[in-house]
Amino acid sequence: MAHEHNFTSAPSEECLTKEQREHLLKHQHELQKEARRVLAELQITQLLSQAGTLRQVGSAELGLMVWRDIDLAISSPALSIERAYDFMRSLYIHPGVKEVSYFNQSGPFSLAGLAERYYFAVLYNSTDGHEWKLDISFWLGEGLHPEPIHEALERQLTEETREAILWIKDIWFRLPTYRRDIYSTDIYDAVLQHGVRTPGQFDSYLAARGKPTRTNKPRQTPGQD
Repeated sequence: MAHEHNFTSAPSEECLTKEQREHLLKHQHELQKEARRVLAELQITQLLSQAGTLRQVGSAELGLMVWRDIDLAISSPALSIERAYDFMRSLYIHPGVKEVSYFNQSGPFSLAGLAERYYFAVLYNSTDGHEWKLDISFWLGEGLHPEPIHEALERQLTEETREAILWIKDIWFRLPTYRRDIYSTDIYDAVLQHGVRTPGQFDSYLAARGKPTRTNKPRQTPGQD
């Protein structure tokens, strides 16, 4: 796909300084090390690999971390929810776990266009005092659940695109629209498929698609304050 080069942004945002670059890469590396400690503290591999084929995906695996979030995918064909709860039990009763949310996205509750899964969102306070979010998906389809976005990122990431993604994510994850209107997949698409390299260019990318930018809030529907 041809890159788009007609984005505009404020001149002050067009250059990632050496200090910013070093900070982003150092912070990312530190978060990855923390993530490995968290997985060890919770004994995640031993716990969830019993349910099927466990795979760590997302930013913690790809080296694109700006906040404390771990994505885990378990390919567990035809797993019952009772068995899923059995495998999750030690997390429910772990003294460091603050909250567990469960979403049944199977059968009549499956999301349009997506494979069936049981999804658990876990908030965990690590031994060093940081709150982590773990997204745990038990995928119910036959065979190994595909992760096309993760695999495409593995193939396409370069030093330049990694730095651009970290730069943009570091700004957007602090905004209320992130993970509500704007997702990491938007950033990945903008950088890898459309040549976006700066936060200002990402604003232009979003505006061209009718999505909220940093200065333009999403439209409110009738009845909203």
